[in-house]
Amino acid sequence: MRKAINENPVVQLGLLGVLGVLVAVVFMSGMGGGSAEPEPATDTAATPATSSAPEATAPSTSSTVAPSTAAPEAAVSAAPAGTTPFEASKGLPENLVDAYNTGDVVVLLVMQADGYEDKPIHRDVQSLESRGDTSVFVTDVKHVSKYSRIAEGVTLDRVPAIIVLHPFKGKLAKGEAVPMPPASVAYGYRGEESVTQAVNDALYKGDSKSYAP
Repeated sequence: MRKAINENPVVQLGLLGVLGVLVAVVFMSGMGGGSAEPEPATDTAATPATSSAPEATAPSTSSTVAPSTAAPEAAVSAAPAGTTPFEASKGLPENLVDAYNTGDVVVLLVMQADGYEDKPIHRDVQSLESRGDTSVFVTDVKHVSKYSRIAEGVTLDRVPAIIVLHPFKGKLAKGEAVPMPPASVAYGYRGEESVTQAVNDALYKGDSKSYAP
């Protein structure tokens, strides 16, 4: 066989052709058929959007509070008189009601019997009796419950205190009872002149505003 290959040109040409085909096959298999590696996947997930709107702010509820001031020496309440009949009962003595029904200004002094500053104010209030249009009542703070309907009506909170019941200025139908009168309260000792002024204010014919006792 080897001799035939070496000596026979036809056999040599056929062998060369087969070798050529094999080389071509090997060459083609090395050049083609491979696939390119896939590109790495790119993360395309979007970052969640965040709100840029400013946080709502609740409206302020604070309010300016006026500083407290000391209670004035004289205080007149701001509530009108009530419609309850002004009749003697517990906390409202009959002699005081009778004095009021005569048309007098009724002055009630609430004091401490042993108080140093209470003695001169007691004297000045008692002098009001000489006016002829004023009835004066005096009680120690220990017994103020006897006049509780009046004391509670003006919100009595300290002594000495002068409470003035204003005279009735309206008209009554036949058989109608006098309603609870307006009243004012003043605190502390201010002299005879100020005590007299408190009564004059009660006799004033204009409008008045005060608590009903």
